[in-house]
This record gives sequence, C-alpha cells and structure tokens, in this order.
Amino acid sequence: MTKIRLLLLLLVFLMAFNLSACTEAAKTDQTNEEEGTELEAPIELKAEDKVPTIEFWITSQTYDSIRYEAGLMISDAWKELGFDVDVKTMEWTTMSAEGMSAHKHDAFMVQWGGKAERIDPFHWLYTMHYSEESGEGGYNIAGYKNPKYDKLADEFVTIMDPDIRKEKSNEMQKILASDVPQPPIVHRLLTQVYNKDRFNNVMPSMGEGLYSFWNWINMEPLTEDAVIKFGAINDIKLLNPLTTTTGQDIYILNLIYDTLVKVDINGQIVPWLAESYNAIDDRTIEVTLRDDVKFHDGRPLTVEDVKFTFDFAKEVKAPYYASKIKAIESVEIIGDNKLVFKLSEPFAPFMSNGLALVGILPKHIWESKYQELGAEGILSWPNTPTIGSGPFMFDYWRPNEEMMLNANKEHFSNPKIDGILRIPYAQEYGIIQALISGEIDITGQNMLPLDLEEIEKVDSLQTIDIADQGSYMLHYNMRKEPFNDVHVRRALTFAIPKQTIADVIFGGKALKAFSVVGEINEAWHNPDIEKIDYDMEKAKKELQDAGFRWDENGKLYYPENYVPMEYLD
Repeated sequence: MTKIRLLLLLLVFLMAFNLSACTEAAKTDQTNEEEGTELEAPIELKAEDKVPTIEFWITSQTYDSIRYEAGLMISDAWKELGFDVDVKTMEWTTMSAEGMSAHKHDAFMVQWGGKAERIDPFHWLYTMHYSEESGEGGYNIAGYKNPKYDKLADEFVTIMDPDIRKEKSNEMQKILASDVPQPPIVHRLLTQVYNKDRFNNVMPSMGEGLYSFWNWINMEPLTEDAVIKFGAINDIKLLNPLTTTTGQDIYILNLIYDTLVKVDINGQIVPWLAESYNAIDDRTIEVTLRDDVKFHDGRPLTVEDVKFTFDFAKEVKAPYYASKIKAIESVEIIGDNKLVFKLSEPFAPFMSNGLALVGILPKHIWESKYQELGAEGILSWPNTPTIGSGPFMFDYWRPNEEMMLNANKEHFSNPKIDGILRIPYAQEYGIIQALISGEIDITGQNMLPLDLEEIEKVDSLQTIDIADQGSYMLHYNMRKEPFNDVHVRRALTFAIPKQTIADVIFGGKALKAFSVVGEINEAWHNPDIEKIDYDMEKAKKELQDAGFRWDENGKLYYPENYVPMEYLD
C-alpha cells in the first residue's frame, strides 16, 4: 500500500511539473509574439550594400579653429547615425583647389562672406545652385541639378519685376531648405580689430567688415607712417582675375582693377569707371566712360579695353566671370567714350552681379599674352606684375612673406593712405600676437571670445562688430554616393548641432542658419521655409523611412533594390 501511495505522489508531482513547464513555455511564446523581432534571425546584409565612408575635409586648427572644431562635432554626430567618417585635415589652399574648383570632395565647409553685391541673392540662389554652374571652377560646388529649380532660377534672373523676383526667390529658398545640397550652418557676427592710434575713419561693410573696398579708400592715417600693415591668414594664391575663386585673391584684385560700377556699403549701385549708365530697355544698357583714367603703366583706359575685357572673358570661358557675363550678346562701341551692352535676354542683376564685378583688363597686355599662351595657358597665367587701373597698384609680392600695394594717387578716388602691406600668417594666434605687438595695424580675421580677452587689454586696439548675411556652409557632393540621395543629405543635416556650434565655438556670436539668404537680408530672406535643425531621432527616422538598414554594430546599409532619390519634388 505504501509503495502504491508513493508512486501516486510521484505521478502527481510529475504532472504538476509538466503543466508548469508548459505554462511557462506558453508565456514565453506569447511574449515573443508581442515583442515581435526578439527571436527573429538577423537580416542578411551584403557588403556591397554598405554605405561608403564619408571623407570629410576640415581645415587645420591653426588655420581656422571654427571649422576645425565644428567639423569634429559634425563628424561625431554622423558616426552616431551609422556612417563611417574619415576626417581629413587639409590646408585651405589645397581644399579650395580640390573642392571649390575641381569638386573632388565628399563634404567640406566654406566660410562665405555676405558682400554688399550679394544683397541681391543672385550669388546664393543662382550662381551657387544653377545646374550650368556645376562644372569645374563653377560655384555650384554640390553639383545640384534640379530641373524644377533651374526653371525658377531662369525666371528669377530674367524677370525684371521686383515683386515677381521676390516670389521666385521665396520658392527657391523653400526648395533648397528641404533638398539641402549645401546647408548653411550659422550666420556669424563679425568681430574685427584695428589700431585706432594709427588710423581712423574705418568703413566696414556688411559681411566684409574691414575687408571692404570702401574701408581701404577711406581710412585716414594718424601718423607719418601712412602704410597700413594688414595681417591675414595664409597667402594669396593667384592674381589672375579670370580664374581665381578664393576670397582673399578677389579682395586684392578688387583694389587693383576698376569695374564700371560699384555696390556701396548700403547695397546701392554707384558709378565708377562709368561716368553714367542708362537702361534703354530690358536688354540694352548704354554706358558712358570717364575720360580721366589710366592704367598703372601710364596707358589710358578706353572703351576698347572695356569691350576687349567682356569679349575676351566670353571667348576663353573665364570660370570666375561665367555667370556674370552669360547674358551679354554683344558689346558695341558707339563713340569715343560710349558703349552699348546688348543682352540675349533680360538679366535683372546685371548691374550688381555683372558690371560691378568684372574688372577691366588692359587690352595691350592681355591680348599679346593670349596670343603667346593660348586659351588654356591664359587661364593659369600668374599675371604678375599685376597691371590694372584701380586705387591701389601692385608693387611686389614675396610669396609667404608679404605683398605691397601702393596707393594710386592719380586715381579719381585716390586713397588717403600710402599703401597696404599684406602680411600672411599661418595661424590665428600669430595674427593676435602681431596686433598686440604692433607688427600689424588691422586684420579682417574674425575674432573669437577667447581671442578678445588678450586684445581688450591693449588700449590702442579697437574692436568692432559687423552683422553678416553670409554663413558657414557645408557642401555635399551630389556627384557621389551617398550624397545623391536627398534622404541622406537631410539626415546628415538633421545631425548638425547648430546651436551648440553657435554657443560653444562662437561664444554666442552667431545665429543658426536655415536659408542660404541670411535673415539680416530682410528684403530677400524667406522665413517660411523648412528649418532642418539638430534632431538625431528625426535624422534616424529620415533614413529608416527611406529603407536604410543597420547591422548589429550600428553601421548603415542601403535599402534593398536601392535607387537614390535626388530631390524631394
């Protein structure tokens, strides 16, 4: 009897154990069903579907600490999204040649100045984003080619009605803000320095600050030494006005070569070499030339030189002048000092972004040099000594040491100073110490809060703040994967910590940027655009919704049967 009872108890125990095990198994199955993917086998990802490594170019810390530090912040955020990022530190001269001119980059950052002639947003909306400007040397660095955008851009430059141009501008800004081929990061507040004991009557302008053309011809010396010692980061690259694209070169060339008109610090067109001008109709502009202008070698500047400059620039397809002279059909001489520009179609910004930017070349020098070198050779000609007719004359250039420009006292707007000695420095710290020691009098370099702590201890140094419609802008290369996909560009842009960059790196002296046309440019800025701001969740969702995948290490892979989508619309 006892044995039977023991067997029954054992049987009951085993039945209870089995029931409990089954219940737990059922619970586990239910949990797995509710949680969905916990027990699913990993998705098989092919090596060829892995998103390629981004090569991100940044400047050295000594050249531009802003782009260096911001670049590291951005690359860390991109890595968090699952991108492999190879950060490469490069000198600006190399980055400019390989990125801005040759367009061999993946992604890099440019500090764009908001010059007065860029108040009309032709540069931001047309030159930098129109498809025909995407060739080598063109300013469409991203290679953005959106047919819908191109149509708006054509209308923007050919329609003369300012209200309709504004409507087109608003539409273009909306498209760029969502497609983000070249997203602006921040608009800075320029803080610059000069020696108030040596010079006064400074005339900074929006976006250019003390680099302004008007500053150089208006500054007044306070001592017998009337040569301004100007400190700048890095040396000049090329003094050929047909091909140079770097801001430092262009600032110097603007002092050496005269243009027919100028844009003043308020953005207004004023006569310069042209004594007067008259728009006969939308396609015909008559210009009357001053008769008191000579080139620096003593030869008179005539209507022949003006006609030659525009014809020659078109003939050799000068990269820097391309968008500025595109609409010119012909230049005709109709008198000793009169010319007529005939346009193939109306071109609304012709004065501010055409006649105001093309420096007049001496025909007697460039024609013979062209015959000697040919079309290709003339575009790489160093053009030294540089002969123009402007308010400053080239004296000498010792590369990586100094460049001297003498004041042209015979110029119709002769400078009040005797000259400019431009001294290049390899790093910002060198400029700061040169200001403190009195080695230089002025710099166009933007000062950061840490820099100002030392500078403000020197009584002779004066700081000024200047608003800027320009921006620090990131340039993706849409000629390459993965930047030819709008979802990738948007995700990368969502990952840019704009406010942190403004607060930490700029010390609060910057504003987040969303449109390529800055907020300070109230006449043209469109506030009603998509504002892609820092949001890592939105960045991940942008990729996820487009079908991108991640492996177990968080690395990013293309969707299956992947076809990139270049634009949202």
